[in-house]
Amino acid sequence: MAMATGAERGRRRRRRRRLGAEDEGEELVDRISHLPDGILGDIVSFLPSKDGARTQVLSSRWRPIWRSAPLNLDLIGPDFTGKRLNAGDVSRILSAHQGPVRRFCTRDMYYGNGSAALDGWLQSSALDKLQELKFHRGISSQHPPPQLPASVDRFSSTLRAASIGGCSFPEGNGVSPLQLPLLKQLSLLDVRISETSLYALLASCPALQSLLLADIKGCSRVQIVSPNLRSMGLRHGFSDTDLQELIIEDAPCLERLICFEKYYSMKTTVSVISAPKLHVFAPLGDHDIGEAVGSVTFQFGSTVLQRFGILSLTMVVHSVKFLALTWWDLCLDMVINFLKCFPCLEKLYIKTPGGSREKNTWCRKYKNLIVNEA
Repeated sequence: MAMATGAERGRRRRRRRRLGAEDEGEELVDRISHLPDGILGDIVSFLPSKDGARTQVLSSRWRPIWRSAPLNLDLIGPDFTGKRLNAGDVSRILSAHQGPVRRFCTRDMYYGNGSAALDGWLQSSALDKLQELKFHRGISSQHPPPQLPASVDRFSSTLRAASIGGCSFPEGNGVSPLQLPLLKQLSLLDVRISETSLYALLASCPALQSLLLADIKGCSRVQIVSPNLRSMGLRHGFSDTDLQELIIEDAPCLERLICFEKYYSMKTTVSVISAPKLHVFAPLGDHDIGEAVGSVTFQFGSTVLQRFGILSLTMVVHSVKFLALTWWDLCLDMVINFLKCFPCLEKLYIKTPGGSREKNTWCRKYKNLIVNEA
């Protein structure tokens, strides 16, 4: 056996000293494995499920940690083998895992067996301490959307984030079927809900900070009054039964307003009456070809503007610092019109995948505008 040189022994000694070893004969200490099971379980729970399961091969000490750690179960992507989990696999995971499920995400749960499977999973005792729920039932033009699973309400004392799609909310005569006092993030996508039921739902979420309404049906008008809301997103759809008017009446903490405009979407009006902390405004177009038939009209106080031009400019919005514009036919005239409304901008983001480049040539009419603003 070759003798270690003095330099090699020195490097080993310094390495042991960094790891907490006191003398040259002491073995290296694995301090992470000596942490309590609860802390190790929290560490493993922050890993993707695939990586968390692999910690079982580290040593016999780690094998029971994964089995009892809080589980983040995401069924949207493929499983460890690259295949999508079936309903039987999910049921076996929920029954075999000894720890709580912290996050449960699934989509494309179609009618019949898929819908029944979702209801069964939500009633599993493994989800008793669920903090994040995301599901989207498949939409079919031949069937009415299924009802919101009644078992969702049992997460009222633990749920912090929810994304619900592809279902209808029952009429509650002003009383929401869900009571979610701890909920901070709510997304409603492709759901049918009446105006009364939506107001009742929002009233049952007093801690709500982020709200996304996408392709909402059965409710043509929404009025927002929220002391804690910080982020608001809107995506309007194609039908005349979709949301057509959003009024932000009183949102003292609102900082971000993002509106997605779809190709051939219906005309929608977004009115901001009181949002003194609004810093980010992003009217975005997600269509790649053609011009949108519908159009969003934005109203800030008495100022009314569309992407085609300013209809009325009687006041400016000084609070907005970041503006994002992404439209297929975005041109210089549109950008200048929006800059007139937001004179205190610090950042401007623009993107146009197509459009007519000849519309973006410099015009002498803007020379005085820039000189005056300077």
